Amino acid sequence: MDSTGTIQFFLILLTIMTVVGFAGITYYLAEISRAIKRQDSPEASVTPKTSSGPDITAPVSTPPLEVIDPKKTGNLEETLGAISEKYSLASLTLAAADGLLIGSTKPGSEDEAARYSHLYSEGRLHDEEGVELLGVPYRGETVVGIAHSSEHLSDEQMNALEQDIRETLQHWV
Repeated sequence: MDSTGTIQFFLILLTIMTVVGFAGITYYLAEISRAIKRQDSPEASVTPKTSSGPDITAPVSTPPLEVIDPKKTGNLEETLGAISEKYSLASLTLAAADGLLIGSTKPGSEDEAARYSHLYSEGRLHDEEGVELLGVPYRGETVVGIAHSSEHLSDEQMNALEQDIRETLQHWV
């Protein structure tokens, strides 16, 4: 085999390796895309069911959350505590758009209220992992909800949380 044949052999080998490489990359990107779509799907279950009880082919949905009635709690902080339990939050803080603390489930939240209200006003809704910021319109103003959670809240949960905060504000503020 002369040098031209050797070069042709290596070029063909490189072409085959490139095609196989691109095919592999395409396959893994498709798998990642499918995984993301499954994760965003409301029917997606985080953990697979292993029990032989219910039909595993039925779509999985989040269980209905209990209704929080602010009238049945003693004060704003107790209501925020009940909301925190409902959504499995580590803490929940409400602040005015200018940074003033309205109420919180943890003591000493004045600095947190000011910091996250400022971030919200700048449009930065996710400053760090485990913190969800949401703006709740109330009496012509925006109340900033600062929820510390171990897992990202779904859009459905965020909407329900916003509604619970609105009802709480209507009762206590």
